[in-house]
Amino acid sequence: MNQRVFAIAALALAAFTGAAHASVNVSAGLSPDSYTQSATWLGQDANAFFNGGRWVADNSGDQWVQVDLHNSWQVNSVSYFTHQLPDGHVSQSVYVSDSFIGDNWHNLTPVATFDGVTVNMTPETLNFAAVSGRYVEIVANGGQSWTALANGSVAAVPEPSTYGMLLGGLGLLGMVARRRQS
Repeated sequence: MNQRVFAIAALALAAFTGAAHASVNVSAGLSPDSYTQSATWLGQDANAFFNGGRWVADNSGDQWVQVDLHNSWQVNSVSYFTHQLPDGHVSQSVYVSDSFIGDNWHNLTPVATFDGVTVNMTPETLNFAAVSGRYVEIVANGGQSWTALANGSVAAVPEPSTYGMLLGGLGLLGMVARRRQS
């Protein structure tokens, strides 16, 4: 009996460890109030942006779009398409925080930045060392164009505390197996 329980526990640990290191999109499918932005245009808002659509601010200059993940995650990348007309110089910065960011991004250090010339629908993936946080904000400046991004996603891995829960569960499983054998 112990060998069977040990084999199941080892398989569960191996499967969980592989899944824990795999990044998942944690920004889609949340409640509508999870998404905020500095400005919108014709209903193209943060909710649309993080759920397969686009976000367009009604003017140029620095604008932001934010998602509340509702729990702290180890965020390690942000992907989107730069959506702009005319093509040209753009800049974007990503901020991660445990507190609502909004217009307070000036007081934070970005975890990743992009600054360069792009054409409409240029894909961008900003990878960085995993940073723990509940809120993820992208501050974008489309240069002479309206500020706009499309198809946003935030990739994250589970918090280390998840491993503690797994080990506790495996310990309980071992105790139950030992008790049954006695």
